[in-house]
Amino acid sequence: MWRRNLNMAKQAMQAEKGALSNKQVNIYGAYLMFSSLAAMVQMTYLTIFMTDTLMISAGVVATTLLIARAIDLVIGILSGGIIEKAHLKWGRYRSWLLIGRWFIIFGIVCSFFDTSSWPIGFRVGVAFVGYILLNVTFSFVTNAYYALAPCLAKGNMTDRFRLSARGAQFMCVAMLITSALTVPLVTALTPVVGAGWGYMIVALIFAIPYIFGVQMLNGITKECDPDNPEKVVAGPQITIKDMVLSVVKNNQMLVMFIAYSIYYIGLYTIQGLSTYYFMYIVGDYMKLSISMTVTMITGTIASLFVPQLGKKLGKKRSFVSALVIYALAFICVYFFVGGNWILYTVFGAIGGAFVYLFTGFGPNYFIDCGEYYLYKTGKDTRNIAIAMFSVPMKIGMMLGGAIAIYGLDAIGYQAGIQVTPEFQNHFMFLLGIIPSVLVLIGALITGIFYKLTDEKAAFYAEENAKKMREQMNTAKE
Repeated sequence: MWRRNLNMAKQAMQAEKGALSNKQVNIYGAYLMFSSLAAMVQMTYLTIFMTDTLMISAGVVATTLLIARAIDLVIGILSGGIIEKAHLKWGRYRSWLLIGRWFIIFGIVCSFFDTSSWPIGFRVGVAFVGYILLNVTFSFVTNAYYALAPCLAKGNMTDRFRLSARGAQFMCVAMLITSALTVPLVTALTPVVGAGWGYMIVALIFAIPYIFGVQMLNGITKECDPDNPEKVVAGPQITIKDMVLSVVKNNQMLVMFIAYSIYYIGLYTIQGLSTYYFMYIVGDYMKLSISMTVTMITGTIASLFVPQLGKKLGKKRSFVSALVIYALAFICVYFFVGGNWILYTVFGAIGGAFVYLFTGFGPNYFIDCGEYYLYKTGKDTRNIAIAMFSVPMKIGMMLGGAIAIYGLDAIGYQAGIQVTPEFQNHFMFLLGIIPSVLVLIGALITGIFYKLTDEKAAFYAEENAKKMREQMNTAKE
């Protein structure tokens, strides 16, 4: 019986058509462009801003950001449960987006406030507050955003894929814009306002559209996430114990959680070192803008067709294949690149393009695990599963960023350092080999231990949707 239902689910998944309009899909995806614009400058340039503009030592920067990211991680884990338990005025999820946008703007101001003439404690403290404000707020708004996807798409797996794939495409556009314009704009503003204020002005220019992006998203989600959420029919109450057990007992989510975390540690190790690579190994900071722009153009093109290849391969094979290719690309960076920024760009673009094999699925890996757990246990922790999607990224930022900056400190980096062959070799090992090994471990874990097929996920989602409809009909009677 179960096998027959599974085959029916597989056939339904293949034939299923999207019910959402293109306008709904585009607006939902466009939000990720606006949020990425708001976040990218701090995510990419805060470390080098702190070491080379605020003149804080690499070791102090690494410790400061490690503490800030640890706090952000803890709050990120708790944020899903907080969102579910809170009953804010403008919808269970929309409220966090509408309120959070103002905290994000203020966090950007604090992050890039030029305190270079202040005592060291104040320099560190203001940057710390800015990081916490921006990233903790993003923990809530990102979880709320991803929770809106199943609200919009219901159990329609085609629509879920459309929403996440379109978001990945728009995110790529945002990364292209910030890659092409950030360094040239900061460079142009520096003689006029100074490097510190230049970063802040550019970050705010990119962040202001986010205010309007939230408003657009709010317009298409009012119906599925209505005001006064106390009136919405609720399922069983989820306790803190349930949250912990939903992760510990959900072996498939544990596998994805660990694999994603290891992948992000490798990714953010590379990202934490890339600005230093161009500033010191290449010796031309402006080349960073060219390299990132080329990488993002290839990424934008890849985002248009690679997710479709990923859909044919399925979630598991897409994830494993992308991680292996990405790791091989950065192994090549170590052995063949040196100070040749063109080769660095080529290998980075190849690795980045194939990442779109799985990014088109977005949080669906974790949503699938939530559907699986609901079907097996009767406990609806799907929104907790969605909340867990952003946690590996935060672990990656925390540990990957720490590896990058503590690594720089260990090999003798100081602002304005004269690069020696020994320093360059150690730097390239940090940039190429360490992240590649981590990413390969993530691929190996997924390949061996992840057992949830796309067909099973579709079956679980459909069965859960049926049960929910039955419960709602019973409640109305």
